[in-house]
Amino acid sequence: MSLRTAATVRRAEGRRAIVLAVAIALLAATVAAAFAVTGIRLFSVETPSMGQAAPVGTLVVTAPAGSYAVGDVITFTMADRTVTHRIVEVGPDGYTTRGDLNGAPDGWTVVPAQVIGRAITLLPGVGFLLTAAPWLLLGAVLTEAVTWVRRADLGWTWSVRLTGWASTITLVTLWLRPWFDVRLLNFRGNDDGTGALMHVVNTGILPVVAGSARMTSGQDAVVETTQRLATGAFSLTPVPDPDLFARILLITMCLLPLGAALLVRDADPVVSGLRARPDRRARRVLVPVVVLTVVAVLLVTTVTTSTAAFGARVSNTRDTAGTNPFFTCRAAALSVTAAQTKGAYALSATNVAGRTEDDLSGTTSRRATYAVRPTTESSVGCVRDSPVAAVRFDGTQCLFVPGQVQRPTTFTLEAWFRTTTTSNGKIIGFGNANGSASDSQYDRHIYLDKDGRVVFGVYPGRVITISTPAGRSYADGRWHAVVASLSSAGMALYVDGQLVATNTAVTTAEDYSGFWKIGCGNLGGWAHGTADGDTGYSGPSFFTGTIQYAAIYTRALSADEVRWHYFAGR
Repeated sequence: MSLRTAATVRRAEGRRAIVLAVAIALLAATVAAAFAVTGIRLFSVETPSMGQAAPVGTLVVTAPAGSYAVGDVITFTMADRTVTHRIVEVGPDGYTTRGDLNGAPDGWTVVPAQVIGRAITLLPGVGFLLTAAPWLLLGAVLTEAVTWVRRADLGWTWSVRLTGWASTITLVTLWLRPWFDVRLLNFRGNDDGTGALMHVVNTGILPVVAGSARMTSGQDAVVETTQRLATGAFSLTPVPDPDLFARILLITMCLLPLGAALLVRDADPVVSGLRARPDRRARRVLVPVVVLTVVAVLLVTTVTTSTAAFGARVSNTRDTAGTNPFFTCRAAALSVTAAQTKGAYALSATNVAGRTEDDLSGTTSRRATYAVRPTTESSVGCVRDSPVAAVRFDGTQCLFVPGQVQRPTTFTLEAWFRTTTTSNGKIIGFGNANGSASDSQYDRHIYLDKDGRVVFGVYPGRVITISTPAGRSYADGRWHAVVASLSSAGMALYVDGQLVATNTAVTTAEDYSGFWKIGCGNLGGWAHGTADGDTGYSGPSFFTGTIQYAAIYTRALSADEVRWHYFAGR
């Protein structure tokens, strides 16, 4: 009789492992070479902007093409990101793109050199596997390492292997949530103030029910809810809704390896020719792992994202805003085309040593310069943007936007700010001194007066300001978004997405050539609050506080755009 020992089996397994590793390496090298020759690239979709065409977790297979047309889904690089969107317009300078779920075109023009390729195949759900692959491999390696604790015990080895593989798959599934997940895109109050309208999208593979809407993968819906949390916030609790076959298949896939592990026995004869008793010691490890895994599987197949993630407090009872088309302040700023933007900056200190800040569009001629070496803090107004950083203005800092401008009479100023200082300097403004706060001509600026009111002022021959109402100080240590515009429609001032003041009679400002500046500029002889001709305020030349995402646009933003920009940061 030919008898096999555990050591013999181990050696045979080692040889098979080496052969398998070599085969995998050769296959990987072949695939990499083929991709290099053909230009084929693989990407996994991580955000829901393409809706049902390419839901979260879709594997995008791209290949370069000689030309691209309206309707093509392309993958391209923009700044430090790789984006997959649809072409909605072809122009002489490049392509205008838009995510199918977004309410407006992207705020950039994609030049041909930025295009990686056209999507030739979209495989929903397969992208999750691509993302999970490294973690699954790590789990397999760690599991194999545990089997070497008792190398001679085959029963132990296969029990641990099967249990480890099952546990790894379950943990990675809990982390990635490929089966069921829902994301909140935006919310607003319903018309009578009794509930909230939440715009949600299904980012999992299987269907879910949110309120009265059943959503398949990538599908979005606006759902009304009147349920409240203990804090008073409105809540929405989506629930999984796969068909019976899908639910049974999912549970079976997760639990089958564990069932096999419990049935494993050492069936090989030992050298003495006697059969070894089944090794029940492994069950001391298996039983608690099985229990935990079963609980995890139930969570995966029956529970979706937590209610708290969809909690939203609605304080305005007559909000008529629609769903928000932007997920980040960067995307909102870039939605205003480069041709209609003088400069847009994240204020995350792009180059600390060089004291420069890159324009969001990547245009090098718009790279701004700091007065002193910038320092940042992690408190931010735009909570979904990356990096999580804002620049601290300590009374000596300023960001100078390059390029002299002649008498701008149509523009919009935008910035997120946080301060506890009243009688403050300019958050953003205009002056005739280049690279300095020592202006002899200065207006078109936003600042905080002695009472903490936000003030917007121009000088068409006299000091004219509009401001937030008296009795509310914005020097409260919280983040606020301010937008001010001048156009043929007059002056307008918005704070936190809401219009707070206008002056339709004033459509011009002082006639001089100057430079835009963020965080500094002369304020001698200006006014407190709303004024016409008064000059009772002489503020400091530098702002004290923190600023993030500041921009100067060469047109007036609409009220809808201002609201969209604000909610992009919330």
